[in-house]
Amino acid sequence: MVIPLFAALLLLSGCPYSSSVPLSESTMKIPDSFIGEWELSGASDGDKVIVRRTSVSTVDIIKVSGVDNSETTYAGHLTDINGELFLNLKESGDFGSFYFYKLKRDGDFKITLLPVTSYIRETFESSEEMKKFFEKNSGNSYFYTTDEETYYKTK
Repeated sequence: MVIPLFAALLLLSGCPYSSSVPLSESTMKIPDSFIGEWELSGASDGDKVIVRRTSVSTVDIIKVSGVDNSETTYAGHLTDINGELFLNLKESGDFGSFYFYKLKRDGDFKITLLPVTSYIRETFESSEEMKKFFEKNSGNSYFYTTDEETYYKTK
């Protein structure tokens, strides 16, 4: 479930909220059902995302462009907030920002990613501080952009 969300995040065209700190450390186990290949719903150019386990609690998400077969790799892990899963994602090798997506799972073969809005103006010095902010606000619809994407597992 988490893996498809990671994959969806990689293909999103809009920029979600970013932070220099993650929502949490990478301690949550990644479900086996998330590992594999995922395709964006309605994509006609063959874009896909490959999710590979790098540890029990982390994955690499490889975005493959169907146009030129170029690849971009992201590192990701999950955080549970109020019973909802959030994907912490950043480009591999990048010492910059984490981006955040809420994952909505529909079985083992469909996942929808909702980017956290970039209109958040708060900055956080610690994961604990940011997690408290998410706990307080993540139930509100305005906390997410309208750029949600749905992915289907193909392998």
